[in-house]
Amino acid sequence: MKKVITILFAALVTAGSTYAFDPFDPNEKVLKAFNETFTSAQEVRWEEFPSYFAVSFVSGGIRAKVNYDKEGNMMSSIRYYAPQLLPFFIMNKVNKEYPRKKLFGVTEVTHNNLIAYYIKLEDSTHWYTIKVDADGNCEQTEKYKKV
Repeated sequence: MKKVITILFAALVTAGSTYAFDPFDPNEKVLKAFNETFTSAQEVRWEEFPSYFAVSFVSGGIRAKVNYDKEGNMMSSIRYYAPQLLPFFIMNKVNKEYPRKKLFGVTEVTHNNLIAYYIKLEDSTHWYTIKVDADGNCEQTEKYKKV
């Protein structure tokens, strides 16, 4: 079952990364801000919305999505990565709070200068999602029984 979930997860990530975006360049301010911050970005894909631009890319092996306002200011970001890349403080807090759970994946969300880590955990019977803030406060947000 674990292999099936891993394969499904990989398929979803692959399918999401191959979603067709209309190729275009955002305005000069946004492009300059992006290029100065993410010099090694690969697989760059832009989307335009009425009040902001969104860019999806891979940098340092981490898949990310960043939203910029029309003036080139970063509004929010999402990064997806392996639990081993969590800050040590956060990893230590999670391991203390959930000692018998295996860490599976991380979604890091930054918005309004606040960072939250949504961490997937598993044990032999359940999948869990916990939200951890920058201070290490943990809160379980989901729990699903494995079938």
